[in-house]
Amino acid sequence: MPKANFQVSTYEYYDWSSRSSGKTNLILRGGGGEFCVVWFVEDPNAALPPATQSGKNFSLYYHHSQLPHIIDMLRNEKPISVFFDNDAGANSRISTGPEPIGEGEQV
Repeated sequence: MPKANFQVSTYEYYDWSSRSSGKTNLILRGGGGEFCVVWFVEDPNAALPPATQSGKNFSLYYHHSQLPHIIDMLRNEKPISVFFDNDAGANSRISTGPEPIGEGEQV
């Protein structure tokens, strides 16, 4: 089964107007032309679609309640990577790299 990963170099997110669903999405870009669209499902009880890959393009799905946590990670952590792994059906993720214990926030 396919596995891929890339380090995120830039991100942007959208809050769309006049939509009844799919109101927010996040775009993660890698330095090698990789592109990951992160879709947010508003119904907290809805099953999430599986992550998908098409070449260097990826789609990941999260519940809308997870958006603030993901934005916080993108703003405050580095490096951030996208891992696509559909071997077990639900192993794709947005992740930090290894970080030292007790690093804390820089003031």
